This record gives sequence, structure tokens and C-alpha cells, in this order.
Amino acid sequence: MSPETPPSIPETRQTRTFRKYQPAVRFTPQQIGRQNELMRSAWQNLATKEAVIAFLNTHSDELGGEPLSLAIASEQGLRSVEEMLVGMRAPEVRGGTIQPD
Repeated sequence: MSPETPPSIPETRQTRTFRKYQPAVRFTPQQIGRQNELMRSAWQNLATKEAVIAFLNTHSDELGGEPLSLAIASEQGLRSVEEMLVGMRAPEVRGGTIQPD
């Protein structure tokens, strides 16, 4: 009778470990509130989704930065951006509000 060799166990190797997504920047509750307030104001004062996106993400020489970044950074920044938005109010929005898609 020949000695039997035990079956070989496959070698296990370490696989990639998945971690919960962590955003690079975490906003404070106050910053999130200012962002929400700005978004609401932008939707109320601008006529289209494209106008809202362009306004919030385009550098403004009058404000000295991107409106979204300024509004998130401070209460004063939020007020400055909101004042500018009121001055830009689209004629077709003056009678009411346009709802986002």
C-alpha cells in the first residue's frame, strides 16, 4: 500500500479591501446650510438649470471668486452672492418660481 499524499490546499492570497468612500472635504453643518440656501436662491432667481450651474461655478470678478465657493466659505459670502442673484433675476421668474427638473 502506498502512502497517500493529502490533497493540496490552494494558496489564498490577499484581495483588495474595499473601504467606505470618504469625501476629500467634509463640510460643516453651517457650510451645508449655506450651500442649500444658495441653491434655493439660485433656482428662484435664474430661469434655467444651465443658468444656475453656470452662475454657481463660474468665476465672478465682481465677487472675487466662484459664487458657490464664496457662499460656502462664509455668511458674508452667501449674502453677497444672494444680492448679486437678485439683481440677475430672469424676467420670466419675477412673477413666480421655476422648479428644478
